Amino acid sequence: MSDNQKSMLHPDFHYGEAERDQYEKSGFCIFEHFLSTEGLINCQQQVERAIVETRQGISPEAIVGSHQLGERWLWELATETRLLDFVTSQVGPNVVLWATQITCKPPHDGREIRWHQDAPYWNVSGSLSAGIWIPLDDLDSENGTMSVLAGWHNKGKLPANTHDDQYFELGLDFDALPNDIKKAKVTYHLKAGQMAAHHTMVPHGSTRNQSDDWRRAIILRYMAADGEMGSKQYQDYRTGELFPREFFLVRGEDVINRGLKRSPF
Repeated sequence: MSDNQKSMLHPDFHYGEAERDQYEKSGFCIFEHFLSTEGLINCQQQVERAIVETRQGISPEAIVGSHQLGERWLWELATETRLLDFVTSQVGPNVVLWATQITCKPPHDGREIRWHQDAPYWNVSGSLSAGIWIPLDDLDSENGTMSVLAGWHNKGKLPANTHDDQYFELGLDFDALPNDIKKAKVTYHLKAGQMAAHHTMVPHGSTRNQSDDWRRAIILRYMAADGEMGSKQYQDYRTGELFPREFFLVRGEDVINRGLKRSPF
């Protein structure tokens, strides 16, 4: 976040002992206050524009890495000082932003995301922060919200199977899940502008959007600067062209001298 940029975060956003205890016990934490009113409106307007600009044939659920494509507002959000304070408390003083995603499920559409764990699916590793999940619309069981299995982040890597899916081919083995998953799961019911942070090993999934409105959200992902950083290609949501993922040092030092950039701008 630049020095002259007004914060998009709510003044009451805070990660204290109670939030830390919930996260460590359950594998997720919900923040009642995250975006300010002005910050929420700005993000909603920017994402609405991105939806309009999305090339036909590209899913608006997978607008990935657009902070590398000139979306300065998203970069400013991802580098908010108090958000990085939270991330630093989890991964240490040297922090890298390695992914952003705008994920928008259209009305009466959108994919069901199978139950999965994040970290085993990625080619990045080391000290990983919680996934930062920011809804831009009110979320409930009808419009494609997320559910998690509280406390299951401590069970290690669970058995998984591959599926023929263009966007998400890895899902947990059915036998690895609770027998009565409807009772076991915790479903997010969030207001627009709140935030949920979930552990990279907590099983989670989401449903299709069965409502009359869009379900829009932003996801931010961070890691420690000394972790494994695998290569990956993303697709420009506007043109369909491929571009390489970059890792940006957003706080601290490039401790193993990778030549990490501090900004895409």
